[in-house]
Amino acid sequence: MKSTSKLVLDIISNMILKKRRDLLRPEANLREELGIDSIKLIAIAAMLIEKGIDVNAQENNVDFSRIETVQDIIEIADRIANGETA
Repeated sequence: MKSTSKLVLDIISNMILKKRRDLLRPEANLREELGIDSIKLIAIAAMLIEKGIDVNAQENNVDFSRIETVQDIIEIADRIANGETA
């Protein structure tokens, strides 16, 4: 399986406009820099679930309202992929 960091970056890259792809980096703000709204964030979550990273599982305790950067998603995905809970 791809590293979770690469997986997250690939998923987000597919969600943003081509003109914004050069802004894609871990510290990028999802909303302000990349144009990711709540609907796209749900789509990203669905794609992670499809890849085996269940961000919606109750035991993973993911608070989507606190996600601001690409790095936030990478850290959550890493934690879940490694079997850690909040």
